Amino acid sequence: MVGRKVQRNVWMAIGFVLLLLIGVFYVLSNNQVKSEREKEIELNTANHNFEKVLAYENDYMGNASNMGNLFNNIPLSSYKDNIELDSDAFTFIINYDTTSDEEAEKAVIYNATAAFVLVKNLEVINMRFLNNSYVVTRENVEEWFGGDLKELIDPSMFKEKVQKPLLKSEINDWLASYTN
Repeated sequence: MVGRKVQRNVWMAIGFVLLLLIGVFYVLSNNQVKSEREKEIELNTANHNFEKVLAYENDYMGNASNMGNLFNNIPLSSYKDNIELDSDAFTFIINYDTTSDEEAEKAVIYNATAAFVLVKNLEVINMRFLNNSYVVTRENVEEWFGGDLKELIDPSMFKEKVQKPLLKSEINDWLASYTN
């Protein structure tokens, strides 16, 4: 009789532990899905928080880790394939595993502006998509904004002069100016 009671208690404890483990796995998987969904929502031109990438500000573009991490935390990061750096020509090449569309073109403008604001000696970005390629120069971006990009390091200025206009207007002229 005592043996049955012990055996019953052991099975109840095992059942309790199993229920607890199932609950923990359920909560963790839901948190991961929620976190991925939140990151996806945040990593588009409409919702991106420029302040979160200020950590990647650097005087030099030759740091592949810094450049890769910057582009992991701005729009289109989920489509980022491989990157190349040409430190002699101050050129950054990024390949995307997706086709270019209007949203991607907005991200090209957003990402190029962010990269030129944050990485001081970067001169050229070549963003390659499966169906198109965009070569953006610092000179063209500075010309679009009427000079130096220093003021755009302030997240509120970046939002006002880059993010909001991207959401409100046609981007054809903007993109053409960036890539001429």
